[in-house]
Amino acid sequence: GGSPEVLAAAIAAKVPCYVDVADPVEYLDAARAMSQEAKSANTMALVSAGAFPGLSNVMAVHCAAQLDMPVHNVDFYYFTAGLGGSGKVNLAITNFGFGEEVMNYRNGNLSPQMIAGLDNQEVDFFLDSSDLSYEKVGRREVWAWPFPEVYTVARELGITGDSNVKMGTAPAIWNVILSAMVKAVPRSWWRSKIFSDTLASFSDPMVRFTDRFVGETHAIRVDVSAEDGTRVSAIHGHESFRRCVGQSCAEFAMELLDRYDDEDSPGWRPGVYCPEEIVNDVEEREKVLRRLTSTPGTFTFELSSKK
Repeated sequence: GGSPEVLAAAIAAKVPCYVDVADPVEYLDAARAMSQEAKSANTMALVSAGAFPGLSNVMAVHCAAQLDMPVHNVDFYYFTAGLGGSGKVNLAITNFGFGEEVMNYRNGNLSPQMIAGLDNQEVDFFLDSSDLSYEKVGRREVWAWPFPEVYTVARELGITGDSNVKMGTAPAIWNVILSAMVKAVPRSWWRSKIFSDTLASFSDPMVRFTDRFVGETHAIRVDVSAEDGTRVSAIHGHESFRRCVGQSCAEFAMELLDRYDDEDSPGWRPGVYCPEEIVNDVEEREKVLRRLTSTPGTFTFELSSKK
């Protein structure tokens, strides 16, 4: 999980704004535990502030606001085709995650499950056929993976039901191979840095080869629903996973800097936060969403009405 040493150094130096994209749950809990120190240093820090988690967290809060009912379930779905040269680092992180528990909520309570790489399902990364993501992404297979928003957003929204988070990739054969390997390889092996790094080095040339044919595409779907089944969904699509992560992190940083420039505004709140914790105000949330969904390469952002 790592420790928030860079964050600690930023707080010690009284850096006013700090943003990172780190996402292990242990790291986030340790970082948020430093919130009082950050307040004393007048530092506003945002952790896990990339695309997913990050943008996806804000999308979930926005869906919940549109739902305007107590949230029962929240579901996150991600699709990424092509790593765009980010290569072994992302592969190793994915491999290591197969050895971690998914921090799902069940019946309104945290209920960690060792299901990474399993619980497969097909998901529509579009709202209807008029959405650009209907052609660019379409319907894709996804499987569980331990992204932290399944826990942090569920906690923030106070859900009474279940939370899920799943991802998938292309070409589809990778989903088949990974699911088979997760069933065959002991979970303790995936938690081994040597094993996960070695597997990443072995598979990297094959991934780079297939990337030439599948190109780069990135999509997010978030569903937020009430106990009676009423649901609000949001779809986001981008031409590049790596660019979307970098752009999202930069936009979050710009947002904090804007708030710092106007320290009298209610949005300037020194402390350590996850993205969902800084967008409860409707104007702030809509501003942040506009920032995150209008970056170059974004090809869709759609929000459904309640249904």
